[in-house]
Amino acid sequence: MLVLDELKKSDPQLRLVALALAGGLCILLTGLWWVQIVSAREYQGHLETQTTRTVRLPAVRGKILDREGRVLAENRPRYDLSIYLDDLRNQFQSEYARLRPVKIVKTPRPFWEFWSKSGTVVTQRARLNTAQLDALTWQARYNVASTIVSQVSRKLGQPLALDPVKFKHDLETRLAMPYTIVANATPEQVARFEEQFSGNLGADVDLQSVREYPYGILAGHLLGYLSRNDDSKEGEDAYFNYYLPDYVGVTGVEGGYDSVLRGHAGGESVLVNNMGYRQSETVLEAPEPGNNVVLTIDYDLQQVATRSLLDHQGPDARGAVVVMDVRTGDVLAMVSSPEINPDYPANDPALLADTNLLVQFNRATQMPLAPGSIFKPVIGLAALENGLDPNVKIYNPEDPENPGHGYYKFSASFRKKDTALPGYYDFTRAIEMSCNTYFITVGLQNAGKENIVRLARKFHFGERIGLPTGQETRGNFPTLEQVNGRNWRDGNTADVCIGQEIDVTPMQIAVAYAAIANGGTILMPRLVEKIEDPVSGGTLTNYPSGLVRDHIGVNARSLRTLREAMLSETEDPEGTGQKAVVGPEMRICGKTGTAQVKDVHGQLTSYNFWFASFAPYENPKYVVVVMVQSSYLHGSGGLVCAPIAHDIYEEILKKEHPGARANTARN
Repeated sequence: MLVLDELKKSDPQLRLVALALAGGLCILLTGLWWVQIVSAREYQGHLETQTTRTVRLPAVRGKILDREGRVLAENRPRYDLSIYLDDLRNQFQSEYARLRPVKIVKTPRPFWEFWSKSGTVVTQRARLNTAQLDALTWQARYNVASTIVSQVSRKLGQPLALDPVKFKHDLETRLAMPYTIVANATPEQVARFEEQFSGNLGADVDLQSVREYPYGILAGHLLGYLSRNDDSKEGEDAYFNYYLPDYVGVTGVEGGYDSVLRGHAGGESVLVNNMGYRQSETVLEAPEPGNNVVLTIDYDLQQVATRSLLDHQGPDARGAVVVMDVRTGDVLAMVSSPEINPDYPANDPALLADTNLLVQFNRATQMPLAPGSIFKPVIGLAALENGLDPNVKIYNPEDPENPGHGYYKFSASFRKKDTALPGYYDFTRAIEMSCNTYFITVGLQNAGKENIVRLARKFHFGERIGLPTGQETRGNFPTLEQVNGRNWRDGNTADVCIGQEIDVTPMQIAVAYAAIANGGTILMPRLVEKIEDPVSGGTLTNYPSGLVRDHIGVNARSLRTLREAMLSETEDPEGTGQKAVVGPEMRICGKTGTAQVKDVHGQLTSYNFWFASFAPYENPKYVVVVMVQSSYLHGSGGLVCAPIAHDIYEEILKKEHPGARANTARN
């Protein structure tokens, strides 16, 4: 009432203020009425016809490089020819209208048109139920898309067909995303498409990043392979409506360092209408590229080892090569044959179902193998450490059932064959000629089964190394409990002394021979040198070399005696490893071996040929281990594997002394 009393006074200014306030209130109420009442249906329609979809944007995968920065795995652009369905809405509607059935209706003429003899003819849309409308909509869209695919097919000169099942699935679940009609188009196809379809709505070139291995199958097992996987990793948004193609590492470096290589995925928000068509898009988070992984592998040595195994044994060779630095544990080359092409599984998921799992195994680290005579240096060390005089000679009698060869006799009915000639053998000659009788004798009489097991465990046979790729097996070696058990016989110990009934990997042998070469230190093999930033090239993580796992704890004199005997293996006329020799600049200590492989029924199935070595003798730097599997006894480790080691040492010599000419003559 106080306000009304004031307004009754003759005060023009007060009345003007009151009028302004009343006018403003009237405008506010009018606007509210317009929004709440008049435009309510329009805003409600916008809310009902628009929604947001999120899309996962994969990051560019990091590169894998060799120790000198040469690219072993990288990314390349892949061009797909795609249909953008949201650009075809008008064509879809036109085709739908054309396909929609109509009926003709004749209406009676009005009374005032008495002169007309017929009624009016009109057309009306036929009434359809929901299922019929859905089927008609699907058919209209398929017709339009199929027509465009046919046009692209004619222009490219390549037969193309629209898969109805996949097309329907994408219509129902991925309408806002491009539909690929030609995957991984060639440059010629892209050029033709751009020339013929420039500016044409509905079809366009879609760019994606895909993995590429510039050297094909080189180091295929080590690098590993990828498989299609769009899942978000830890630290990323896990909820998306759509996922652009992405991959995850399965094995090898790709698998072991997937979290480093994969980067951080981004995302975008896509506004779509009630039909599912794209209206607009906004990048929510840009993807961050993965980091580069720098390996310890030397491309030159890897290539030479791969090519030599192929040249000597053919494309179907079953073998492995490991080259390692005895001072640091750096793995300089790792070959497993037959190689796998890392491109295949990612581009053809059906190959992941390959029943030949042996092809996927890395023979250098993942397959347990009988070592044969290359295990004799371990037996020799155990015997030397327990009082063996290397100059004492042991007689190898002639086998009456196999003249010209020796044998070890346990009893009248039990004997072990020996491929070495009958005669007397000291430590050096026994290494050279790989005399079974000698090492069975010193193993049983000098070393003893318990000391053999203790030393082998110092070398960590029968244990996993802990490779970051995960591609490894622990092998098989008896424990102290087993050798002291009731079922263990001298015959079992004899088998261990000549490298039978135990299993190792070429990588385990490389680690053991590196310890023999470097003075007794067991090093952790290093496959990855560092992680690099993909933009600056700066080091993000540096993995130290020369990590010590253990010490075998043997006398330096015993190691020196063994190294001298292994040098005779390659340089003495009776030595079986002469074909590895490259010249006086690279004197090689080696050991050949041949092991029988039997099935669960005790039937002989194949042979493992070996040559394990290190060089140079005066100051060892490199270990080279070569293994070849064969179903037939064609040759020996010295004939089959030593020539491959020769090629590798020749490349090492070339890299260390570019001006030196290695002696390529092979005895």
